[in-house]
Parts: sequence; structure tokens; C-alpha cells
Amino acid sequence: MSAPQTAVPGLLVSVAPSDEITVETAPPTPASDDATVEVPMPRRPESTVRNGWGLIQGHRHGRTLFPRPSLRQLVEALAAVGLLIVLSPLLVLVAIAVKATSRGPILFRQERLGLHRSNFKIIKFRTMSNNNNDAQHREFVKKMLTSDDDVDGGEQGVYKLVNDPRITPIGSFLRRTSIDELPQLWNVVRGEMSLVGPRPVLGWEADLFPPEAERRFAARPGLTGLWQVSGRSTLDFKAALELDVSYVERKSLWFDLKILWQTVAVVFNRSMAR
Repeated sequence: MSAPQTAVPGLLVSVAPSDEITVETAPPTPASDDATVEVPMPRRPESTVRNGWGLIQGHRHGRTLFPRPSLRQLVEALAAVGLLIVLSPLLVLVAIAVKATSRGPILFRQERLGLHRSNFKIIKFRTMSNNNNDAQHREFVKKMLTSDDDVDGGEQGVYKLVNDPRITPIGSFLRRTSIDELPQLWNVVRGEMSLVGPRPVLGWEADLFPPEAERRFAARPGLTGLWQVSGRSTLDFKAALELDVSYVERKSLWFDLKILWQTVAVVFNRSMAR
């Protein structure tokens, strides 16, 4: 029985039935003067990081297996953990209220687009009835982004749906005070969001964005942002996108601290936080 052979460039390796291995040197292939020898380079295996810490690398595909979180991410994660601990009594009370006033889960999870359009699931207190129909909302957003006319939500100067039937009784209060967004601190801990940044948007919304708005995805979405402290629902979607791009261009530590300070004032201003 002939021994099986294993082909290796430049060598013929014969494996005999016994324990002995015979190595034969293959004759070199004559090469002409203009021959080009291509040496294949070993490829580094690509690994994708599923958690949010990989986002700091700034890659949409093939993120490194051991990403290095920035100092800012570490500080924000620690701050978010501290806030979750301090606010835990409030979070428990809100959770009880949400469960007691409507059917459905306490928390609402939805896929959003983050840094460089990477997908992640945002966490909020549920403020809408369970299994609602968002067709009216989609049509409203589509008109705001594609129409040249001023499209309001049913009340002049308000660019969200007024008297939205999907919102629960306590949901209206949670939205007005932004308490519904406090669970997003966990997204900050995971590195999927930042304390300050552009608003996390839905995939179908992003499909309607103009090309110049793509720059907004150069930063991680934030728990608060320039849009929230500049008018919130009194600004239409196009203006909000312009503010997102403006934030990315002006982003700095001091600018973020200024926005955080202004957010506290806005939360207590009902005309801005409606």
C-alpha cells in the first residue's frame, strides 16, 4: 500500500504506515528572469466584539477582540454606576408605578443605531401601551424628513405627536421629566452610549436622513445632548439632525459638561421638556 503524501511548498512529505516519516526535497521549479513569486501573507483572524466596549475602536466590522476602552468611557461608566446606585430608590418606585398602571413589561428595549451605525438595544422605562401600532408615528417622521413644508404634531410649534394614543397615563409624566430615560445609564455602563451625544435613532429613521447627517454617527449616542437643551420637541427633526452634526464638530469635555449642566435646568422647565 502506497503511503499518503502531504504537499508542502518545496517539500514532499510521505507518511508511511510505520512510525517513520520520510521527507523528500522536491526539485526546484525553474524560474525565468521575469517571474514573479507571490508569497502569501498569513491573515490575522477577525473577531467581532459583541458588547459595547468595542465601539471605541471606531470600526463597524472586524473590531478587535480585546478593545481598549478610553479613559472617558471608564469615567462615564463609573459615573453611570454611581448614578444608578444613588437613583435606585426612584427607579424602584417608577418600576412599581409602570407595572401597576398598565399591562406589559416594566422596561422597553428597542434596537437603535450607535457609533458608526452599529446596532445596540436601548433600555427605557415603558411609557406606551404594549404591542402598539407605530404607523402614525412613522408617517409623521417621514413627512418631517422628506417634506419642505412645516409639519407639526397637531399643535403649532410642537414637533411630536400631540395626544399620542399609545402613551400610558404615567408615561406622559415620565417623558415630560425624562425619567423614562434613566435606565439608559446601563447602556452607558456597557459602553454603547455616552452621557452626552446625538440622539439614538431607529434604523428606518436613519434611512431617511440626508447625506450630510451621516456625520452624526461619528459619536456615540448620548443620554442627553445638544438637541435636548436647545428646544427638544419645539425643534423639528431636520433641526435636530443639524444640532447632532454641530455637536460632533464641537465635541469636547467642557462642551459636554456645559450640556450636562443645562440638562438639569431643562428637565425642570416644562415648556422645554414637553
